[in-house]
Amino acid sequence: MDSVGPATAPSVPPRRPPRWWVVLALLGAVLVLGGAMLVLLHPADAAFGWFGDLPASGETLPAMTVVTPEATAGWSGVAAGLVLWAFCAGWLLGRRRGPDGPARPQRR
Repeated sequence: MDSVGPATAPSVPPRRPPRWWVVLALLGAVLVLGGAMLVLLHPADAAFGWFGDLPASGETLPAMTVVTPEATAGWSGVAAGLVLWAFCAGWLLGRRRGPDGPARPQRR
């Protein structure tokens, strides 16, 4: 029997992230989900009735992409949400290492 203390270390409860971190992570989730819904629920309509310069017979029209304001806002929201999630993940990894640099295992 050891007179210094118990043989096993007492369990340490895990540290909870601060409230601002939780708010940023939830805001990122709302931006990603809202942006994805905005893009999916407002598809681009590429219906044109008249072309000024028709290609010669046997050729095809060039592919056109129509980007609506809703799609632009949706993709911007998804990107902003992913940036927030990346910040939150980086902050958690940096906090785990501590202010003294990389975590090193204890030598015995």
